[in-house]
Amino acid sequence: MVVNNQIPNQTSGRPAGQPPAAARRFPAGCIGGIIAVVVVLILGVIAVSVIFGGRNNMVTKETAVQTAWAQVQNVYQRRLDLVPNLAESTKAYMKLEKDIFQSIADARAGINSAQGPADLENASQPITSFLRDLRVVVEDTPELKASDVVRDLMTQLEGTENRVAVERMRYNEAVQAYNTFIRLFPNNLVAGMFGFTAKEFFEAQPGAETAPSIDLELNK
Repeated sequence: MVVNNQIPNQTSGRPAGQPPAAARRFPAGCIGGIIAVVVVLILGVIAVSVIFGGRNNMVTKETAVQTAWAQVQNVYQRRLDLVPNLAESTKAYMKLEKDIFQSIADARAGINSAQGPADLENASQPITSFLRDLRVVVEDTPELKASDVVRDLMTQLEGTENRVAVERMRYNEAVQAYNTFIRLFPNNLVAGMFGFTAKEFFEAQPGAETAPSIDLELNK
């Protein structure tokens, strides 16, 4: 009797003609789909990063503009604080309009509610005119030129006018940084999505960019 010593076929459980599992391969179309999904996910992450990163930077720069604007309003109010004292000190020598103090009250309200540089200048125009008229009166009135009170007020006013110029400059610098940032690509697309718009520069009316000239040489 012949005994069959042949080793059993280890692949007898696999249908004839089927390759081993290790030799199996994914179809080319399936691999391409996986790659496409990965690429889309990566692009999505990048897009989200650009959008929200850009928006956060815009918020930061817009806040800097708002802070600078608040400081401009503060120094305008500081200048306005000096006007009543100047008016009282010089009313005997100046022909003051009876509504000068009403103009001061209106200017305070206008400064607080101003939405931009043009509004601020319009609200302050009556006071600016008063200060320029005051300069002429002080120069032409020996009693005022010799007054320690008026001299001290004028010195404070000169310092305040310098602060106004400095804070307006800082505001314009903040606006420039913000406006430039939202115009750059792709920031301009993000700005359009979230409603960020350009801010107004401080462009004073003709002559308003020059502080009232204060004559402190009392012994001319």
